[in-house]
Amino acid sequence: MTQVHEYAIKRILSAIPVLFIVSFTIVALIRMVPGDPAVIMLGTDADPEQLAALRESMGLNQPLYIQYIDYMSGVVRGDFGYSYMGGQSVTDAILQRLPITISVAIGGFIVSLAIAIPAGTISAVKQDTSSDYAALTFGLLGVSIPNFWLGIMLLMVFAVWFGWFPVTGYVSPLDDPIEGIRYLVLPSITLGTAMAAIVTRMLRSEMLEEIRMEYPDSLRMKGVSEMTVLRHVMKNAFIPVITVIGMQVGYLLGGTIVIEEVFSIPGMGRLLLDAIYSRDYMMLQGVVLVYTAMFIAVNAIVDITYFYLNPKLQDR
Repeated sequence: MTQVHEYAIKRILSAIPVLFIVSFTIVALIRMVPGDPAVIMLGTDADPEQLAALRESMGLNQPLYIQYIDYMSGVVRGDFGYSYMGGQSVTDAILQRLPITISVAIGGFIVSLAIAIPAGTISAVKQDTSSDYAALTFGLLGVSIPNFWLGIMLLMVFAVWFGWFPVTGYVSPLDDPIEGIRYLVLPSITLGTAMAAIVTRMLRSEMLEEIRMEYPDSLRMKGVSEMTVLRHVMKNAFIPVITVIGMQVGYLLGGTIVIEEVFSIPGMGRLLLDAIYSRDYMMLQGVVLVYTAMFIAVNAIVDITYFYLNPKLQDR
């Protein structure tokens, strides 16, 4: 077993207690939110005896730790319970919406890297030129502009005025690739711009540090081409940038909540907001838990990738 495999196993095992601590916190906090699930299901005119019987059948009279164990024993089997509003299976609702949210997040990720890698590289190689200043300006604007405002502006210009893209809605790229991409373009740009700005600034900074070291000049003195030198510089500069990218992927998932609301995309974000508006605590609990699990999984993957790419960590 290699060091990378050992580290991966340790990292995955360390994520399990984190997930349980976070899940217990989520369940406890949601129980503290004002509102009685029994009243939500039966209505405010319900008989007190009926309300008491429903609370008893749902286990709401049990201590918090018992409710948590019952809930997590179902989650481990893939059962997130049933919605208080309509009785829909929370697992089925999440499975229907999750692919949509993931496709939006992947679109934002692709857009961010498509912008950040060339912009950060050109900015570092062409330091103190107009290209460098343009990249720095983009980086400043990208982290300064709220993504919901950017989304509204993109909708007004490219969907309403020019009619190039649909205003709202969603079509799966798996059902209709061309139409699906048209629906994803504006949400992806909106979601990926902030991440692109952060990664551009980080990549520029790391590449400048590498360029100022001695080994690029040593490579040139050996007759190595500029493209090969740049490849070595980018390879070394990318190791710390990967950590930033991983953290931003987690924030991308959170950012989909706002993006889906702005573009009326029926994903997990809108499911979460609908659960909050209707006080559907079981649905809210399940969606938040899935978002948390994805965030923890992404961070674990980033840490393992960082360990794999950084020889200094493997030598310790």
